[in-house]
This record gives sequence, C-alpha cells and structure tokens, in this order.
Amino acid sequence: MVRHNMKIHEHLGLFFIFAGVSWIGLGLYTTMLNANKILIPGAQLMTGMDLFLIPFFYGLGAVVTYLGIIELREVLPGKNR
Repeated sequence: MVRHNMKIHEHLGLFFIFAGVSWIGLGLYTTMLNANKILIPGAQLMTGMDLFLIPFFYGLGAVVTYLGIIELREVLPGKNR
C-alpha cells in the first residue's frame, strides 16, 4: 500500500470539491435540458420544481466547492510539511 502524508480533513476537502463541482455540473445539465425543451414540439416546458432545482444545484455546488477549498487552503506542498 502506498504511504501518504495527507490528513483526514484534506481527503474531505478533495471530496467536497469533487462533490461541489458535480452538483454544479448537474445544474448546468438541468439548465441546458430545460433550455432545449423549447426546440422540441410538444415537450412539457419548465415547471415550478424545475425552476427550483436550477438555483439549488448551483447554490449547493458553490457552497460545497468553497468548503473544500477552505479545507485545502493550509495544505503545504512537499513531503516534509
């Protein structure tokens, strides 16, 4: 097994960044999907729940990503830190 010097909060920071960017990606996907529904004849347009999901994905993704950045802010590069 590979030895490393990363602490638990650094692993959590990396996971938070991954999860936050994934949530932002879901928000972008939802936005593009609902924007392109206009081009499809007979497709059901945005409902109230769709309008709620778009800022929910972007907002939650931004908060979780920034929490991950805060966790990794004090990580020093190199082997002997």
